[in-house]
Amino acid sequence: MPAEPRDALSRRHVVGILAAGTAGMALPLVAGGSAVATPARHTTATAAAAGAAVGLLGINGRLDEPLGVDDTTPRLSWRVTTHRDGWVQSAYQIRAARTAHELDHGPYLWDSGKVHSDAQTDIPWRGRGLPAREPVVWQVRAWDQDGKATPWSRPATWETGLLKRDDWGDAEWIEHPGRSVGDPLPLFARTFTTGRRAGAKVTKARLYLSGVGLHLAYVNGERVSDEVLAPGSSNYQLSAEYRAYDVTDLIRTGANTVGVELGHGPALVTRSVTNPATGRSAPYSWWQSQFKGSGTLAAPAAPGDTTVKVSATSNYHVGGTVNIDTGDGGERLESRTITAIGTAGADGTGITFQPALKKPHAAGATVTGSGNSLASIDPSAGAAVTPRMIARLEITRADGSVETVVSDGTWKTSLGPTTTNNWYSGTDYDARREQAAWTDPGADLGEGARRRDGSPVGWVTAGIAPPPNLTTDLVWRAGEPVKIADRLRPVSVTEPQPGVWVFDFGQNFAGWPQLTLEGKIPAGVTVKMLPAESLNADGTVDQASIMGGGGSRGTDIFAAYTTRGSTKGESWHPEFNYFGMQWVQVTGLPEGYRPTADTITGLQLHADVPVAGHLTTSNDRINRIHRMARYSVMSNTMSTFTDCPGREKLAYPADYLQPFASLHRHFGYAAFLRTMERHLAEGQSKAGDNIGNVALKAPVYDWGYTGRFGDEINWGNGIILTPWFLYEIYGDTQTMARYYPQMQAFLTYIRTQKAGTGANSHIVDAALGDWIGAEATSGRITGTWGYHQIADRMAQMAALLGRKSDAAEYRSLAAAIKSAFNDAFYNPALGRYTSEGPLGSTGATQAAQALALDEGLVPSGERERVLDALVELVNGFQPFGGGPHFSGGTIGLAPIVRALTAGGRDDVLWKVLQEDTRPSYGFFLAPTAANPKGLTTLPEQWDMGNSKNHMILLQVEEWFHAGLAGIRQAPGSSGYRELVIDPRIVGDLTHVEGSYQTPYGEVASEWTLKDDTFRLTIQVPPNTTAEVRVPKGGTGSPDAPRGADFQRVEGERVVYKVGSGTYDFTVRGVHPAT
Repeated sequence: MPAEPRDALSRRHVVGILAAGTAGMALPLVAGGSAVATPARHTTATAAAAGAAVGLLGINGRLDEPLGVDDTTPRLSWRVTTHRDGWVQSAYQIRAARTAHELDHGPYLWDSGKVHSDAQTDIPWRGRGLPAREPVVWQVRAWDQDGKATPWSRPATWETGLLKRDDWGDAEWIEHPGRSVGDPLPLFARTFTTGRRAGAKVTKARLYLSGVGLHLAYVNGERVSDEVLAPGSSNYQLSAEYRAYDVTDLIRTGANTVGVELGHGPALVTRSVTNPATGRSAPYSWWQSQFKGSGTLAAPAAPGDTTVKVSATSNYHVGGTVNIDTGDGGERLESRTITAIGTAGADGTGITFQPALKKPHAAGATVTGSGNSLASIDPSAGAAVTPRMIARLEITRADGSVETVVSDGTWKTSLGPTTTNNWYSGTDYDARREQAAWTDPGADLGEGARRRDGSPVGWVTAGIAPPPNLTTDLVWRAGEPVKIADRLRPVSVTEPQPGVWVFDFGQNFAGWPQLTLEGKIPAGVTVKMLPAESLNADGTVDQASIMGGGGSRGTDIFAAYTTRGSTKGESWHPEFNYFGMQWVQVTGLPEGYRPTADTITGLQLHADVPVAGHLTTSNDRINRIHRMARYSVMSNTMSTFTDCPGREKLAYPADYLQPFASLHRHFGYAAFLRTMERHLAEGQSKAGDNIGNVALKAPVYDWGYTGRFGDEINWGNGIILTPWFLYEIYGDTQTMARYYPQMQAFLTYIRTQKAGTGANSHIVDAALGDWIGAEATSGRITGTWGYHQIADRMAQMAALLGRKSDAAEYRSLAAAIKSAFNDAFYNPALGRYTSEGPLGSTGATQAAQALALDEGLVPSGERERVLDALVELVNGFQPFGGGPHFSGGTIGLAPIVRALTAGGRDDVLWKVLQEDTRPSYGFFLAPTAANPKGLTTLPEQWDMGNSKNHMILLQVEEWFHAGLAGIRQAPGSSGYRELVIDPRIVGDLTHVEGSYQTPYGEVASEWTLKDDTFRLTIQVPPNTTAEVRVPKGGTGSPDAPRGADFQRVEGERVVYKVGSGTYDFTVRGVHPAT
């Protein structure tokens, strides 16, 4: 049997951890890489005597005891482990306190008492109101169906953050005064002294920090966290994410220093990215931030004025911000909300704002603009934001006293060793510009401070900066942080040209190349690292797929390191951008220096989301496709979902929501999706003709509400589908309640602005159709399908929230759309859907049939005909020869897979996977000159064009888990409370093993087929039930275990019902579908 891919998680390993509850055990996120330890007090307590134990306590989907939570009424969850079959929860009790001592002795923040309920997820906090900075220590116990209680779980914790702007106190946004966009990136530092007092030991210290675009923080020479790319991408005109760091152990008596490095990250993307010192000469020509208004005062302004005369009025926006006197270090800075924009010059009408000025301002004072909070005509999410930060350090002592250090004019700033930084084209770093020990206790931040090359560091007083926009809120990111998940060693090192070294990691991934040099290289040597997903014919790297446009959108994509000349060796990697890559090409090493496999290490990055699923089979091709899919998922799960880790790095909702049924089988997104919904809500138009529309990508980095690439129902519908998936998969009703008005606004926009009129009143024409499909499907079909989808889901969510009139209205709307869909597109004479409906056969694509089947739109009695049409279309789609092929794209592919699975046509799915001609997965696996061992992640397009690391085409993964392993949720269930285990025996498979971490625990399935004997072992988590479907076999009577209750025979399947536990089934005379 082929070996399990190294990134898969051992199912038995997880079960062992949950059952053992041993202190210090770790739950790896990527096997073979770095592990993130589950705190001992957070694991399941051993409860042999009671037979069950509660553990894995979660808050809003987070299992890692988060700091900085900004939800004062969070939802709680837990899991139960037990060796008892059929365990059902009949009641629970939650208690919470501020400390572990109070948890044992009181007083409590909350004691729920015994609550008679079987719920384990989405439990609302009903304790005392939680103020800012409040620590919560909590635990749970549960009762089974016989009234027997578990022991109390080991305590878990969370802590609220700074909940409103006032909680930041006197902290101000600061920047390097006078820094130009092309200057080196800024450093900020503040020294402070803590005294020694009797009984005043430091008991808690928290650093709250938001650095825009990205920050890297130190206290006394130590990084404050292993998080990277913090705080994460955002719509900076509406929100800037902050982090809360536990720095208790880093504070010392006496001298202390806190230091922060800032990078541009996604907040400032420019097309003119040049640096002659590293040979960076070609401007990157793709995405760029929008620079807002700038100029000077054309006339003096006095206190009480609500209008200023300015030298220019272009690129300011009503509802946005005008910042007056930004050029004097912020001493006279005043920021105001723009109410009207007039003409420029001393005689012009200027810019009007509210409230009135409080200070006088001289003519010639610098004036800048930022953003438009209405996000209507100009979304402004892509407005350029130069590096700035806000911080608050709180040090709490045993006597209750609190010392604070806040960002203000007492901080120092300098231009650091990162000389160039662009989110797409890369980073340049000159180690000669470093100041040794600049974050150490008592660091020298004075005029005498010197860099490694002896030049002055140039520390100056930090300037007070405006916020990115007056509407910018400081928010905590609900999703998990990005971390280094694995360290990859090259599988080969070649020298295709003299002095050009190419390192092959054997796997495409997202992350950093880390350079390690021996201590024999002098100062001033610049080493360049060029990432790539492919090779040229001569063995050098081909960067076209990460540049976009066949390389026409920029040619200088690399990371460059200039040595300091250390005799002990040097090591470096970028901090403020990342790449997609399988190969790294290195140039600039001194003549005669021969690198080894240790010279370049691949640091794989992705969000620290928990592993959810595992799959392995006896078929090498399926295992390879599964591995490709897993790496594509990891590569595109950063601080937001992305489409690809190279040329765009943008969060297109359809790119992650259309394949989400496959994505969540790899990792748990119960917390992560909450962050994505906030971005979608922030990316929703608040005014104008587009009110309610959601940008094609959120966060938005360019104009995003009009035209083909801005106004698309099946991308904007993410604002509705995200809360739906949170409910359907994880049982979360809080998110749908919180964003219900925004969800309604999008549906209203579609009803009033996108639906047709008259006979077409329920028809929506989607601009992008089935994007990247191998055959074109009418946008009227995909758009109207999407319209029904959101109307139906809104009806269900309205009912769940008790909004009965809304639910009735949306049910009626969904029924009308279904009727219109069939009237417009179904041809009953042909038994298939076409773009001409009953009038013709044009446009009868695979996607057209599958969308109707999957969404339940097919008229009664017609499903078999439409399914037959789908099968015929798959079998007949052979644009480059061979057998059956998929033709679906972003919208159609998952429904095609699901429709065939639901229809029992696993034989068709199997045959599709055996094909090697385009479009097929075998085509991706085939060796080429560009990828000598085939692709190792899934590309964006069936022809392998553009990015080679995308998630769109991984939708076949759903069949691997729901079909081959047979694990899926029962119809009508939410949170996987009710399960179906229905493995499909097909092709040459002799073994499939899969598992999935549901909100209630792990469900697992493993089957073998040997000598016509089928053996199935399943594991069902506590407090759930499962319908198990096994083949009848030649005898028609499977050997079923105790506890498996016979239900019925359906065709060739025998159906049983089981409660939680482990069960073995044996069936003889079984033959696979072929």
